[in-house]
Formats: sequence, structure tokens, C-alpha cells
Amino acid sequence: MTIVVDSDGLIGLINKDDSHNSVSLATLEKLIQKEAKLIYPATVITEATAILQIRLERPELAAEIVKLLLDGKLIIEAVDYVLLKEASLLLKLGMRKHNTLFDAIVASVAKKHKADAIFSFDRWYPKLGFKLAVDMF
Repeated sequence: MTIVVDSDGLIGLINKDDSHNSVSLATLEKLIQKEAKLIYPATVITEATAILQIRLERPELAAEIVKLLLDGKLIIEAVDYVLLKEASLLLKLGMRKHNTLFDAIVASVAKKHKADAIFSFDRWYPKLGFKLAVDMF
């Protein structure tokens, strides 16, 4: 089973104050039982750490993500020109402010890997034909 992780899913896992924390942890536990492979687009790491540092003022949590990265605990998907171009085609810029290029990159990585689901709470992904990991169990 292959799951692509979005920044809201990652933040939900690492931030105990996040409204999705308990659901995120329960979902992760089930994914571990299923021996799921979790893939993190490089942009998810940068987006999540920026949100934690700037918006949520939790630099210590951003540092935890960086430590996981440096310790080789995360499977990182590089974002190259081809992936970025594909993601750009998914967006209808100006249509909705909540669906960003970050989200489109996650969707493109999920498509590339034929992912079983995306670990996110963003209801835009099912509109693109993807399942959400939180809805699998």
C-alpha cells in the first residue's frame, strides 16, 4: 500500500494541538499495521515546516520534522520540472484560494506512484479521484 502525505496530515501527526491529531495518529497506526509505504513530496516538508515556524509559532515541531528528514526516516519524493509542470496543469489558478501548487504537487506524486490514498484532510483530492487515508478505515 502506498500513501502520499500532505502537509496537513504531517502537521496533524506531529502537533498535539492540531484538531486532526487524534485522527492522524489513529490513521497512522492503521497504516503501519498494513505496512504502508509513506511518501513525502519534498514540498510537503518545506510547506509543513514553514507553517509550523511562521503561522503556528512552533519552531520546535519544525525541527522535529527536519530531524526525521536528516535521520533518513522519511521517504522523500523530489520535485523536478516534469512533476512541477504536471502539477501546474491541475490547477485552475484564481478559481479557489485553498488549492495551491503544493496540493497539486501532492496529487501529481500520488498519480505518479499510483497511490492508494493521500494522507490529508483536504477534500479537493477526492474531487480529483483520490482516496483520503483517513477515509480508508
